[in-house]
Amino acid sequence: MRKNEKFIGKCENYTYQGLGVVKYEGQPVFVKDMLEGETGEIVITKVLKNYAFGRCLQLLKSSKERVEPRCLIYKQCGGCQLSHMSKQAQKAFKRQRVQDCITRIGKIELEVEDVLSMEDPYHYRNKGQVPVGMKDDQVICGFYRIHSNDIIDMNECLIQHPLINEMVQIIKAQLQKYQIGSYFRHLLIKVGFESKEMMVVLIVREEKIPHLEELVRVICQQEYVKSVIMNLNQRNDNVILGDKETLLYGKSTIQDTLMGLKFNISSKSFYQVNPIQTCVLYEKAVEFANLTGKETVLDLYCGIGTISMFMAKKAKHVIGIEIVEDAIKDAKKNALLNQIDNVEFVCSDAGTFASEIAKNNQHLDVICVDPPRKGCDQKTLESILKMSPQRIVYVSCDPATLARDLYFLSQNGYEVKKVQPVDMFPQTTHVECVNLIVRK
Repeated sequence: MRKNEKFIGKCENYTYQGLGVVKYEGQPVFVKDMLEGETGEIVITKVLKNYAFGRCLQLLKSSKERVEPRCLIYKQCGGCQLSHMSKQAQKAFKRQRVQDCITRIGKIELEVEDVLSMEDPYHYRNKGQVPVGMKDDQVICGFYRIHSNDIIDMNECLIQHPLINEMVQIIKAQLQKYQIGSYFRHLLIKVGFESKEMMVVLIVREEKIPHLEELVRVICQQEYVKSVIMNLNQRNDNVILGDKETLLYGKSTIQDTLMGLKFNISSKSFYQVNPIQTCVLYEKAVEFANLTGKETVLDLYCGIGTISMFMAKKAKHVIGIEIVEDAIKDAKKNALLNQIDNVEFVCSDAGTFASEIAKNNQHLDVICVDPPRKGCDQKTLESILKMSPQRIVYVSCDPATLARDLYFLSQNGYEVKKVQPVDMFPQTTHVECVNLIVRK
């Protein structure tokens, strides 16, 4: 294969990033925006040792699962990779992605359940993280171009809550009016789906911002704004939030309701970004836990205590563990707010705490884990084995690290009973899973 070489090829399947896989001279060529079964004229854009990348110059045969993306900047923005796929095709892609990981990495012969998806897969995000930049003396607010740090300006993101889109445009207009866009790095905006309460976090490069009072005054004219925070970030990396925060208006948290429970959410605390599908995910997690009211449950990586409190409604006692101190503070407040007294929260590394419980031979019936994308570390997994719970409910946002951890557990006395994908992030390649693992 040579760069700029053209050929006619048929898309056979997908990479985990959603790129179409087309074979040429026996080698795979990865092509963006091509669907399984489609035939097109391909030009090679980059050649590597065992594979290449290509671009489809024209489709000669289209798939019935192809749809016209509703987003105007879909091809430039790297946020949504699957908007050209129908809802059914997205479900099939995500299920197959999970199945491939479970089979190849997990070495587990188990049929993955059908994906639980949304009826209306748009405007579901309750959190927006929008980069701010300058171009030709104009303020731009949008998302990064794929594989770059260039910001694609946007007026509306179709997967964000409409109130977030509205607030981005309000702030953008003020930054342009006062010519202060260069002081800003990001806008972080959170909104409660039930409460409609909004938090605006202005992430800035310097502490003293000209016309800051005027900006905050305009933001607060929107009745749903309950909190405005300035976050100072002078780092030279891609971390969005800095350490120093100043409350400019209102309170330091907003409140939302999920499945009948109230939650206070701060700027740094983790809260699932798709409340509609979060209910689906958590209901399945509670179902897998099979609680009767007699069990002691350990919830590792508990965040602000969402799963912990849903488990507590049906368990005897729940212990939630989280390393982020602000999240634990919020979790404790949330338990008081909801008058739940059979749950306790501890600020600790998950592996360290699990190891201590294992040493003390403390009995646990169910362990729930909801780790970050990197999955559980070895110390946590080994501690889980020592505690020997009857059931493990594993919530995962990455099929590959999930499969790795399931392989370890399946080799050490546990059996994977169910793998249930939940589409928390429609239009993207990401997929969440809730899994039931039982002691053999």
